[in-house]
Amino acid sequence: MFATLTATLTLALELAGFFLALRAVLIARTPQSAVAWSVGLIVFPLLAIPLFLVFGESQFGGYLRAVEDPTGALGDLLKKVQAGAKRVATSGAGTFGEAASLGQRLSGLPATGGNNLKLLLDGEETFQAVFEAIDKAERSLWIQFFIIRDDRLGKALADRVGEAAARGVDCRVLFDQVGSKTLTHGWVESLRRRGVRVEAFITNRQFGRRFQINFRNHRKLVLADARTAFVGGLNVGDEYMGRSPRFGPWRDTHLRIEGPATQMFQVSFAEDWHYVTGEMLTSDHEPAVEAGPAIVLPVASGPAEAWSVCPAVYLSIIQNTRERLWIASPYFVPSSPLMYALCHAALRGVDVRLLLPQMADHTLPWLSSFTFYPKLRAAGVRVWRYQPGFMHQKVLLSDRDTAIVGSVNLDYRSFMLNFELAAAIQDPAFARMVEQMWVADLAKSREEDLGAFENGSLAFRLKCRLAALMSPEQ
Repeated sequence: MFATLTATLTLALELAGFFLALRAVLIARTPQSAVAWSVGLIVFPLLAIPLFLVFGESQFGGYLRAVEDPTGALGDLLKKVQAGAKRVATSGAGTFGEAASLGQRLSGLPATGGNNLKLLLDGEETFQAVFEAIDKAERSLWIQFFIIRDDRLGKALADRVGEAAARGVDCRVLFDQVGSKTLTHGWVESLRRRGVRVEAFITNRQFGRRFQINFRNHRKLVLADARTAFVGGLNVGDEYMGRSPRFGPWRDTHLRIEGPATQMFQVSFAEDWHYVTGEMLTSDHEPAVEAGPAIVLPVASGPAEAWSVCPAVYLSIIQNTRERLWIASPYFVPSSPLMYALCHAALRGVDVRLLLPQMADHTLPWLSSFTFYPKLRAAGVRVWRYQPGFMHQKVLLSDRDTAIVGSVNLDYRSFMLNFELAAAIQDPAFARMVEQMWVADLAKSREEDLGAFENGSLAFRLKCRLAALMSPEQ
């Protein structure tokens, strides 16, 4: 009896592994991924099946189906935003112009001129500006973070938003279920009792996708009256204020935008909100008046797209950079196209610099980054490691007039699996501010010996290579 049951279960596992292997071949992002999954599912089904159920999907079809709107309300919002931006819509020029035209074709969201920008360099500066905008809001607050914690900063945010709701502001808060897994039920319910709509972005609610938690909503966005927008790298937690004994000083960058571009950022929030709640949000605000000289393109991308805006814009800028390309990212686990684009830029004479953290908050991507050192060295790319505390900023500086600030890391997850949000900017004055920030950060960093991987111990190289095997899922 026991032998029969064991044989039946073994056969069932083998059949399940075989059919999932067929699915892996059909949906895998790369041939290497298809081979790895199919071999694993057939040879080691007991181990590989649960891993595939969590990490195997390459496209978030549930989101796409959810935002397919038979009433056309989401499309109407996009058209309204496009119409409002028509007077100030522009593709910009040069390197930025090509990326902006590509981004608009993929997303429908144009770059707009007339924006005023403020670069925010740490948690104190960022949340002071965010709280001021919340306090001044008169009509609406749309707030979205990957991580919200019920700690000192999280409570301060809840108090401000609750006060805004009490004075009649329409307040909505969206957080990612996985990123905010420690957020307490009490934090959510206390805001709901004060009239705030609070929802979690959950990716595994579709039938047959119960274990699919690999897609994350990594966006950080605050929209106050659709006239002031904040995007960048900071989440809501005390560690982002430098209060964590583990991480110490926290180095991050955020951005405040005032002007016509703020209208564009409504679309990504409205789509996410509709996916979560089924509710159609519309904007009744007039287009924002011109507030400054900067051109801003919203870069909102995710795993529901056939062609993702994020890698398209980044690769376009990298491939067209002519003088300098300086990029700061907490993680460096690039896809092959991104890696080749960076190396080719250096080989054609561009000053390519990468700023990465010395400290690791996630071991696998930190170890994986060392495996790319040999090719970076051969191409002439230079790498620095930021020394004091943890560096979490996601910033790109191209030539003398183009920059990107947002939530996008230089890794597979940001380019393929996460919902991300950033602002691509053309403005020489803003680029100079980013340059000054970069120079100050380099003064606190140490340039890496890019022979460190090849000259490392066998144990170190083996750990790095094993970590890199999981790079598409880190």
